[in-house]
Amino acid sequence: MDRQRQVAIVGAGITGLTCARALVEAGWQVRLYDKGRGIGGRLATRRTETGLRFDHGAQYLCPRDPAFAALLQGLATGGHVADWPEGPEGGRVGLPGMAQVGRALGQGLDVVQGAMVTGLRRAGAGWQLRVDDRTEAADLVVLAIPAPQARDLLGQDHRFAPDLAAVRYQANVTVMLGLDPVAPRPFATRRSEGALAWIAQDGTKPGRQGQPLTTWVVQADPDWSMAHIDLPFAELADLVAPQLLALLGADPAQLQHKAAHRWLYAQADRPLGRPFLVDDMTGLIVGGDWALGPSAEDGWASGRAMAAHLLAC
Repeated sequence: MDRQRQVAIVGAGITGLTCARALVEAGWQVRLYDKGRGIGGRLATRRTETGLRFDHGAQYLCPRDPAFAALLQGLATGGHVADWPEGPEGGRVGLPGMAQVGRALGQGLDVVQGAMVTGLRRAGAGWQLRVDDRTEAADLVVLAIPAPQARDLLGQDHRFAPDLAAVRYQANVTVMLGLDPVAPRPFATRRSEGALAWIAQDGTKPGRQGQPLTTWVVQADPDWSMAHIDLPFAELADLVAPQLLALLGADPAQLQHKAAHRWLYAQADRPLGRPFLVDDMTGLIVGGDWALGPSAEDGWASGRAMAAHLLAC
């Protein structure tokens, strides 16, 4: 395939970044579009004006594929990733937050942030993308976004629509809490169910020291999340905070910060079952973590496979 052709990648999470980096390293021209203010997708870190930092998306990475382990080792050598001794065995985290993984993968790439792609149509032998209030052209398009968003962008009549509609997601509610440093800290991580399905003392991760409060991240299980997903963020935080305080044995007066976030497309529990969908005739390829499974590594694997397919054409 002609390497001078312009590739547009919609979505700068780990899938889009992985695909883009492989293509760019092979000499291709690539531009990524992402609707967020930052890149990395669920490799996300929330920062506050008071100096708190919360990994409110993916909590850590435990590589299974030797190639993914090698990628993380390279990021560790560059100071972007470190082991989390107090966390799950083999867990690695971004420095100084999980968002740094995406930033490191995106270094040197042409990424347009805060760019909402609202339309996509064929134009001659290529594509036209409606990006906010402007139109941009590309020869090839990679959609590295959640399956429902890809389906909406392509339309209900597109031949990929049935496969995209069959992907099923688990939603996730995440609550971020800051407690007075003298509050009890009986554990670093804990797994359970309901509103407190995953609890992490985020400040035990390397690079998080020196914060004014003890930071905790709480993630609910899918059933609890779906039952409360439509509540305002403040109400979600109000529901979860007392439960954590009771578990820790902390006084309510020790709670100094609370906030919540919802991930509608957190993890695919019924994935596509293959790394991507592709139409070589029109130059369209679609993938994401939802293609293979629920983890960030699945998103990386999909992006890597899409790039390999395009490079082999």
